[in-house]
Order: sequence, then C-alpha cells, then structure tokens
Amino acid sequence: MRYLIGIGNYHAGDDSIGLRIAEAIAEEGLDGAGGFTAIDLGGNLLDLVHYLGEDSEAVLVVDSARMGSAPGEYAFFTPEQVATRKASGGLSTHEGDLVKVLEFAEATGASTGAVTIMGIEPAEIRAEPGLSEPLTARFREYVDAAVAFLAETTRRVGD
Repeated sequence: MRYLIGIGNYHAGDDSIGLRIAEAIAEEGLDGAGGFTAIDLGGNLLDLVHYLGEDSEAVLVVDSARMGSAPGEYAFFTPEQVATRKASGGLSTHEGDLVKVLEFAEATGASTGAVTIMGIEPAEIRAEPGLSEPLTARFREYVDAAVAFLAETTRRVGD
C-alpha cells in the first residue's frame, strides 16, 4: 500500500497545507489513478501509526515545516534528516509533533522506513482558516510534486 497523508489544522493558516493537498488529490481522483490513497489525517497524529505496517511501500506525509527557507519553498526528506524543535514533556495526542510520533511508532514495532516527509515552508501560522498568498500561488505545484513523488516511488518498487 502507498499513502499520501496530509496533516495540520484547517484553522491555523498555512498549517493546513497538508490537509488541503490531500483533500485536493482525493477530490480530483489523482490518488486512485496514481495507485495510492490520499488521507486527511487532521491533527491526531497518533493515527499515523495505523499506516506504518509491513505492507506500506511508501508513506508521504505532507505538512507545513519551518525549514529556514523562503515561504512557499518545499523539500522532501526522511524522518532521520529532521529533528523536532518543539519543546514538550513527552508524547501527547494534542501536541502535533510528527517526529515524536514517528519515534513512538518505531518503539512500538511499526516500520517508518517507508516514510518521506514533504515539508512546505509556511508564510504565516495564524488562528484563522485559509492559506497565505505565497502558498496559494504555488498550490498546484505542491499537488503535482506530491503525485509525481508517489509515481516515482511506484516505479522504484516495481523495478
């Protein structure tokens, strides 16, 4: 199985980018045509563990990420290539720390080897819905890049 999992919060500006990409892909039928399933996971990141089974060939998690880039820039990276910047006392279902959830998944025996993160630099995280202008302007590019990434994964797995 291959998954595109959008995470974030619809009511926090650019933090909703992952959810909106998953939603657009599902609405356009690009996931079925591409041989993967698009999932709007929302903010309950612990549910991600359910998609990290042995039969998961590829899991692309799409989220906003502070990477020190210009707003709207994006990058693909593995969990090993990123560290959390969030200060917390441990794992919580409400903190929304992807890195901690992946560490928890590994500790419980789930496989995170198939996980890639598509991080998109936010322009603003604010307490209201809607994307900023830089992310809105590049939205189609993000959708296409995510679909292309999973298509390439299919070719590698099929080889």
